[in-house]
Amino acid sequence: MHFNTDDYGLRIRSLRKNRGLTQEQLAEKMNVSTPYIAKIENGKQTGLVELALEFAAFFEVSLDYLLVGKGDFAEEQKRGLRMAISLLSELEASL
Repeated sequence: MHFNTDDYGLRIRSLRKNRGLTQEQLAEKMNVSTPYIAKIENGKQTGLVELALEFAAFFEVSLDYLLVGKGDFAEEQKRGLRMAISLLSELEASL
């Protein structure tokens, strides 16, 4: 198991796009510049450990997944889908 800056950047990009965010919007939420996010996503820079912690918390993924691609990201996605289905069901019931 090792850290690969390109893979880390791709995971950040994928998580960002799954949330429907632009690089600018993510940069604003993380309190960093847009070029900084672009460098991370392109594997040119990794950022501080504190930023990785913020990414993990924001995207609700483990650091293992974020840094090295390990962990149960699929289970986290399923949990999110179950929550969305539950909210939709509640909304439909209230209409």
